[in-house]
Amino acid sequence: MNELSGWELAYRRRPTEGREVPHEYADSLHARFQEHSVQKILDLGCGDGRHLMYFGNLGYEIYGLDYSPSAIQLAEQWLTEEKLSAELVCTVMDTIPWSNEYFDAVICFQAIHHNLIDGIRRTIAEIHRVLRKEGWLFVTIGTWRPSGSFTFRSGTEVEPNTIILTEGHEKGVPHHFFTTEEILREFSQFNIVNLDHDSRNRACLLAQK
Repeated sequence: MNELSGWELAYRRRPTEGREVPHEYADSLHARFQEHSVQKILDLGCGDGRHLMYFGNLGYEIYGLDYSPSAIQLAEQWLTEEKLSAELVCTVMDTIPWSNEYFDAVICFQAIHHNLIDGIRRTIAEIHRVLRKEGWLFVTIGTWRPSGSFTFRSGTEVEPNTIILTEGHEKGVPHHFFTTEEILREFSQFNIVNLDHDSRNRACLLAQK
């Protein structure tokens, strides 16, 4: 993935529009995390801080990882302005630089599918490694449409159900589109608690190690 394309260029222009508003499932995640004594949360593909800010303001110990240097810089600036602290790392998702069983929860919003399938599988294995026993995972995932068509104007299919966009703010970024069966198979090392879709028809997976 080219650092000077896609999301990196977008973050260099400006922060994400509407980043002050968390995902619609954030409140229910907070309730579950409180019930299960979650403290350390890793936001995988944290972008410029949308959910770092949400969970940080609720008193969690927050960590973030993103491959875009500009996203990390924007997140750091925003957290500093709000007098919050977080440990942030700029790297790719399939090499998580924390020790085994370090986190109580890992969250990942619209990020894990931005890779080829082998990289996605490495990321899933890394998530499993860094989660403590009975730790929680929540991910939102791009899904395959029954028509078999993609909703982007342009892109090159580089492997089954994976395209790399050739224009727009995500130019050069891979998008892998999962089927429901594939989600269940690739996350089978977790105990799947719930799998449904949000209001934008993104698959939302809640699972436990």
